[in-house]
Amino acid sequence: MEDLRMAGFTHSVLLYNAKAGASTLDAVMGQAVPHLAASSKTLELIKTDSPEEMESACRSAAERADALFVAGGDGTVHLAARVLSSIDNPPPLGILPSGTCNDFARTMNIPLYLDEAASKLSQGQLQEVDTATINDGTFLNFAGIGLITDASVNIDPHLKERYGKLSYFMSAMQTMRQSEPFNVSLTIDGQSYEEEAVLVLAMNGKSIGTHLFPMQNIDPADGLLDVFIIQSSSFAAIREWFSLSKPHLTAEDLEHIIHLQGRDIDIRTNAPMDIDTDGEIYMQTPASIRVQPGKLNLLVPKEEDIFT
Repeated sequence: MEDLRMAGFTHSVLLYNAKAGASTLDAVMGQAVPHLAASSKTLELIKTDSPEEMESACRSAAERADALFVAGGDGTVHLAARVLSSIDNPPPLGILPSGTCNDFARTMNIPLYLDEAASKLSQGQLQEVDTATINDGTFLNFAGIGLITDASVNIDPHLKERYGKLSYFMSAMQTMRQSEPFNVSLTIDGQSYEEEAVLVLAMNGKSIGTHLFPMQNIDPADGLLDVFIIQSSSFAAIREWFSLSKPHLTAEDLEHIIHLQGRDIDIRTNAPMDIDTDGEIYMQTPASIRVQPGKLNLLVPKEEDIFT
C-alpha cells in the first residue's frame, strides 16, 4: 500500500449531494473540508442535485483529479464505483460516509464520523479493491435477490427518517416472516447448483444494513466473491444468519446457509426477480456477475490508525 502521509494531493475533488439535508451539508463543509484542504494544493467542491448529475460530475472530475472524494451514503458510493470502474486508471476514491448504513465504509474500517474520516483518509494509504460487473451494471459491496430486495422495498420512509439503520432491521424482520422460497439455478466458475432459497447474495464487502460478516474468507481484495444462499426463513436459519458475525465461523459450521466463492457467477430464476445492487434496485434476473480484481484504488486509514 502507498502511504500518503507526506505526499498529499495536487488536485482533489469533493462531490456531495445537495439534497442530503442541511445538517449533513454543514457537517461536510465544517468537518470534512478543512482536512481535505490541508492535504491538497487545490480542492474543488462540486454540488450535485441528482444521481445523474453525480454520475456525470464524477466522470468529468476523474479526468483532472488525483483524488476523488464523495460524501454520501451507499447509493452515492455505488454511483462513484460504477463510474470509476469503467475508466482506465481512475483516481483514488475516498469515501466520506454520511448515509444511513455506510456499509462499504464499515468494510474498509473507514471512520463513520466525517471529521475523523476526512482526517484519516487525507493522511492514509491506498488499497486496491475489487469491483464486480453485473449485466450492464457494476457493484462494489453486494448484489442480491429475494429477501434483500423485499426488505428494501418494504422500508417505510417515515421509519427510515426517524430510526435510520434500525428501520432496515425492522423491515427485514417483517419480510422474513412473510417470505416464500424460490427456485434458483447458479453457475459458479463452471459448477452448477440447483437450490431453493429465500435469499441469494454475492458479496464483495462484509457489511449489509450495518450487519458485519467478519468471516475470514470475505475480503474485498482477494479477487473472489462470496455467495450466500439462505434456504428458508425459519427461526433456525435467521439465527444462523445473524451468527455470521461470529469471527471464527466457517462454511462447515453452517446448516441452513450455503457459502460458496467464485469469480464468474450466473444466477437464473423461473421468473424475473428484482436485483439489489449496493442498495439500489434497477435490474432483474437473469444475472451474469464477473469480478474485476483490483479495479479501484481506495483511500483507507493507515493500519496503525484503524483502532486508535
